[in-house]
Amino acid sequence: MKSTLVGGVACFIAAVFVALIQIWLDAFSPAVFVKIEMTIAAIFAVLVAIWFTRKEYRDYKRQQSNTALDE
Repeated sequence: MKSTLVGGVACFIAAVFVALIQIWLDAFSPAVFVKIEMTIAAIFAVLVAIWFTRKEYRDYKRQQSNTALDE
């Protein structure tokens, strides 16, 4: 779970960095910029899905073993 959190934060920081580079330096054409941002957003969405799935699976296993969820 920690790796997905780090990956998600890295994607967010990368998207902000690319946006700032585009705003101040006009480094990419508009089409390339949109493609880069969409790719970063897709990677972020996959990481969120992995995180959520792992969290739900872990909670399900805790329920099956009859332990408290808030431990």
